[in-house]
Amino acid sequence: MSVGLWQTPEPTAQPKLVETLVIGAGLIGSYLALQSQADVVLDARHVAGGASGRNGGLLLTGIANSYQAACAEYGRDLAQTLWRTTIRNRELMIEWATKLGSPVRRCGSLIFAYSEQEHAELANAAALMHEDGFSTEWHAEDPTKRGFWGALHNPDDGAIQAALLTAALLRESGAQLYEASEVYALESTADGVLVRARTGNWLAQRVLVATNAWTGLLLPEFSQLVIPARGQLLATDPIEPILSQACYCDYGFTYFQQTPTGNLVLGGFRNRAVAEEQTFADCTTPLIQDLLDGFLQRHFPEAAAAPIERRWAGTMGFAPDHRPLVGRLRRDDRIAFAVGFSGHGLGLGLVAADELLAELAGTPAVLFSARRFSETAHLFS
Repeated sequence: MSVGLWQTPEPTAQPKLVETLVIGAGLIGSYLALQSQADVVLDARHVAGGASGRNGGLLLTGIANSYQAACAEYGRDLAQTLWRTTIRNRELMIEWATKLGSPVRRCGSLIFAYSEQEHAELANAAALMHEDGFSTEWHAEDPTKRGFWGALHNPDDGAIQAALLTAALLRESGAQLYEASEVYALESTADGVLVRARTGNWLAQRVLVATNAWTGLLLPEFSQLVIPARGQLLATDPIEPILSQACYCDYGFTYFQQTPTGNLVLGGFRNRAVAEEQTFADCTTPLIQDLLDGFLQRHFPEAAAAPIERRWAGTMGFAPDHRPLVGRLRRDDRIAFAVGFSGHGLGLGLVAADELLAELAGTPAVLFSARRFSETAHLFS
């Protein structure tokens, strides 16, 4: 995205003065606005206009790969910490949704094995999770009898309407919202950070960046650290209840649920067109949508004949190790960020935002610190 010369105020316009300004009115930006008592929130589009309003709505334990894969990638101690962090985040999401009257349900989740190989991996993951004290149940056969190889059941997981929660958090914050107000430059001055946006300029003492996939377009430090990736979804018209849990399969690349109003929501298959889906565009494509249609026909034949109410896509921002990035810029530590949620903004977003706010209050971030990458650590304070 970019802003043309003719789309901005006259250069002589005086900036408005604020203490704390948030860029991005998604879930993380709205929560940061609330917890930081921000004065202003700017968004290039509208509230929850990005991935916060374009996701599958699942509140799951863990990250996309299985617990076994996470232990292999991160080491068992860090994997256990990440899994427990997602549980803490899930409970925080449910707590805020309940407090603000936003729809949420604790329906449990099923992580389906989509192949014989994934079946073996999930069985091992379930054993490791039991050893580490997680509440989960392994089904060696598909409990839904829909053609999967087996499933791992997490009874306390859930589903949420993230767009409504985002809007509720922003209202609760009391911050002044400016939509259609894309920020195209951040300039460091002696008096503050000059924030140049389509609807006017601001001089802020602190800027909190929550732009996820688009961060590299605003802050060059992230051009190689946060990579865009599109996720595509569809929703059928309401049908009779056939599915009660939030569901993942194919190593997290496919996800689905049935909403309380009866819509069967299905997303995924990004792994079948990796290069094409590494994009900022949020339009759908025939290739992925055909794969989603085929999945419905194979596993939910009673839904395959239902009209499709909506097809959509959302752009996520992926960090190199699939963990969020929080911290401050070394070149100007008045600019802080919480980005790179790697498809798990609902699973890790609030706790990552809390870790950023703790760092700003004097407790260094550890789990999600952007300083963890040695080759880019010099960019962050």
